This record gives sequence, structure tokens and C-alpha cells, in this order.
Amino acid sequence: MLTSHTLRWSSPHLFGDPFELDHRTGLSFDPHSMLNEVIRTTIAMIFSPSAPHGNSLLINGIRRWRDDGRFETPAEAEASAALMELLSKMVDQRQADIDTLMADWRHFTRHLRICCFSDKPDNLPCWQRHADNHRGAVIRFHVYELGVNPDAADALRPIEYRQIRPEITTLKEQLNAAIYNEKPNLQTGFLDKLLCKSAVASGEHEWRCFYNALTEPSSKSNNDMDWFDDRPFLSKAVSTIYLGAYMSVDDKKNLLDVHREFYPNAKIFQAQPVHGKYDIEFVKVTR
Repeated sequence: MLTSHTLRWSSPHLFGDPFELDHRTGLSFDPHSMLNEVIRTTIAMIFSPSAPHGNSLLINGIRRWRDDGRFETPAEAEASAALMELLSKMVDQRQADIDTLMADWRHFTRHLRICCFSDKPDNLPCWQRHADNHRGAVIRFHVYELGVNPDAADALRPIEYRQIRPEITTLKEQLNAAIYNEKPNLQTGFLDKLLCKSAVASGEHEWRCFYNALTEPSSKSNNDMDWFDDRPFLSKAVSTIYLGAYMSVDDKKNLLDVHREFYPNAKIFQAQPVHGKYDIEFVKVTR
């Protein structure tokens, strides 16, 4: 990375995280389970003690059926061919919108490129997981020099750590759309789906930079393993290099040579454990 002056920006599936949403991610429900839920909810509304609120065709129909006493029992309502046909048509229409949503999601993730960072160089979980258990290095960048505008809403964002994994869309969202005739614009929230991770990883304090690779050759490949770009950066983008506490002598020598040749203005520090604490400190390296 330091000798080629490039950073790798990848499509989400290349992170190797089974919990990361990507172009292969499916839904937790299918048309059959959605139809069953629509039927169950509709019948529950028909026989609920209070009338449902809303102004969709189905809600208005439910209120009319309640006033007319159209169905005496839930079993009678479920056996009604006319009601089942109506609900099936609603679900079929909803499924067409879901198919469009999923096609848009696959297009979005195919062309999206992400580069991940941590907010501080003394982050121990990141040193262990991403820097070869303290044998690697940490590189600090000037964000503006990477061509990223931190003020842009979709360029640089922190990860939110949660207990619940995000979904492209939920059964509840689609149920509300079908019954209440809502028009959810779920495409506008696609990026937010990629800004959530498990609370287990909260110690990493991850930030993500994004860009859209619509015109990049990588996006035209049918092999999803090609969906990455090595984007160049200028030498002045590197502000500081931190050497791992367990970095080998040979690796340290090589990295110091690279620093001297390409990044003479960047500061360089050696990490070392702090006595009596589970912490590291940085000592400036001098020649």
C-alpha cells in the first residue's frame, strides 16, 4: 500500500464478513409467508374490538365489513374466496415492488466502494485484528488529501453498533405497505444498511468512506471478486506511521526505508506496551 500509493476500496462482499449485507443478501420472508401474514393481520382487524385507522382500500373495506357483519367468525373470513383473491392480488402487487427494490439493491452494492478506518491509532482491537496482532502498522491519513469530503453526508460516516442486524427490507415494512397502501422509498436508506455492525465489534470505532464506481471498469466485470478499486493517494495524504509493538526487525527496516523514500514529511512512531496497563503508547522514532 505504501509503495504503490494506493488504498483498496471494495464492494461490501469482499470484506469476508458473513453479517455484512451485500449483493447476494436475500430477504427473511417470501411471497407465501407475506401472504399468510397479510391474511392473519386482515382477519385480526376484522374481528378486533376497535375499528382500524387508515384510508387505504383494504382498511375502508375492513370497516365496511365490520359495520355490515359480513363475517361471523375468523374461519368464515379465511374461507372467503373473494377475500383471499383480494389479498393475493395485493401481495402480488407488493412483490413486484419488492423485486424492483432488490434489483436496485444489487445495482447499488455492485457499484459501491468502501474503505474502512478506525478513529484512533491506539485502538487495541484493531491492532489485534487488522494489524497482524501488533506485528503490522497503523497509517494515519489526512482525509481531505484522500479526495474525501468529510462534510458530504454520504462520503464519511461512523459505524453504528447494534444488537439487531439490519435487513434490506422487513416483513413489517412490506406488511404496512400492503395493508395501509404506504409508499416506502427504501432505496434512500441503502447506505445506512452498510453503517451497522454488531455491538460485539464496538471497540473498533470504525468509520467508512464511500464512493460510487459507476464508471469504473471493475463494476463491469461479471466476476464479483473483481469489484474493487485501488485508488491512488498523494504522499502528503500520509500524516503518521505507527509501527507495531511486535513488528519484526526486518519489517521495521523495510518500512523505515519506505518512509524515507516516499514519506519523509510523515511522522513515525514505535508502539510499546504501557507498564501496569492494558494499553500502548507511542515513542517517536528518530534516525
